[in-house]
Amino acid sequence: MRAIIGVVTGGGIAAFFFFSWIIQLLWNSLVAGHLGWSPRLSYLQAAGLWFLVTLLFAWVGIGAGRYVYRRRLRDWEELGRRVETRIKAALHRWVEGEAEGDWEELGRKIEEKLKKKFKEWLGEE
Repeated sequence: MRAIIGVVTGGGIAAFFFFSWIIQLLWNSLVAGHLGWSPRLSYLQAAGLWFLVTLLFAWVGIGAGRYVYRRRLRDWEELGRRVETRIKAALHRWVEGEAEGDWEELGRKIEEKLKKKFKEWLGEE
């Protein structure tokens, strides 16, 4: 499963196809061309070889382990908390309220401010 997650995330699909092409070039150049040990590989054969090697090394634990995955998850959670804090502080400044309130209170203040602004824009005050 980690191999699939690693391939799909972070541009892994593009990297998979790129490295499949690199493997095809290297195999055909070095192994088949200079050493003459085996026939040339097609692109799909190189992609299959790359996939099998990835699975093999994922099962024996070489590569990105659980620590790296958990760390990325913690980093994203921390980033989410920071973004939420900044958005909340900016909205509190906009409604001229206190910075330490919950989201429901902030929502009510935003609604009141928007109603006031719409009334101003429509000239109903």
